[in-house]
Parts: sequence; C-alpha cells; structure tokens
Amino acid sequence: MRAYTSVFAMILATLQPLPVGAQEARAVEVTPYVGIGTAGASPFGAAVTFPVTSTLSLETDVAYRRGEGRIHALGSSTSLLFALPRIGDSTPYVAAGIGLSEYGTPVFFSNGRPIGTEARVALTMNAGGGIRMPMNDALDLRTDARWFKSFGRQGSEQFRVTQGISFDVGKK
Repeated sequence: MRAYTSVFAMILATLQPLPVGAQEARAVEVTPYVGIGTAGASPFGAAVTFPVTSTLSLETDVAYRRGEGRIHALGSSTSLLFALPRIGDSTPYVAAGIGLSEYGTPVFFSNGRPIGTEARVALTMNAGGGIRMPMNDALDLRTDARWFKSFGRQGSEQFRVTQGISFDVGKK
C-alpha cells in the first residue's frame, strides 16, 4: 500500500510544475457512458472531469455492475487525466487513478455448500487512456479504455472500453 501512495505522490510532484499561462478556458464535463469488457467490468456509469490546467484534469467516476451472487456492485474512482498533443480536432489522453469497488464473496454452510454472497469493498487502481472528439461546441464523443486491478483476498483484474457523450456544465 505504501508503494502505491509513493507512486501517486511522485506523479503529482511530476505534474505540478506544468505551465498554467496561456490556456484555453475549460469547463467541468459530465460524461455518462456505457461499456464492454471482461467479466466483472462495469457496463455503465458516469464521470465528472474537473480541469486543473490546460493538460491536466481530475476525474471522479461512479460505475455500476451486476456483481457476484446478484449483488448490485458500485465502484468509484478518482483519476488524473493528462492530455496529449492534439491529432486534428481530437485530444488523446492517458489516465491513472485509485478507487473503491464493491464485490461479492461467497458464504458457505458448514458442509462446504455455498449459501449466499456477502458484499465487500476492495481498493482498486486503474490505468489507461482514451480520446475525446468534439461533436460541436458543447458536446464531445469520448472513448476510454482502462485496466482495473482490485486488491485483497478476492482481488481481480478487469479491462473495459467505454463510450460516452461529454457535455459541459457551467461556464467555459
């Protein structure tokens, strides 16, 4: 756990000296999305992206999936998005973050037969990237691919690709 905290601190320290002058004004973006991926990946959710500089954003994400044993599993993460140089009108980006994810663990009878599922929460980390393509002045088409790793006794890995429409909230 200390290693992940150290890595996150190094990322923040590296990105801190980014130039702040001569930026385009950016608004907060909300992106509802749907996705596909490996078993256990969230099929839909919403992300809210807060601009920090012209190339760095902070994203919060809440996702839902049908979990093990029919639990309604929620996941939430906070990620840093770093915009890469534009390709035409499109903006590719890389992302990394941490979060919490709900999962189900089996409960057994004394004879070893499973009788149900107990909801638990695990620490997760994610890494990936995507591309944001403008549709008009207020809407962007966003495609995102992420790898998720959850920790703990029942830790797992998932990969998902999501597609969403981002819209601006507030002033630009």
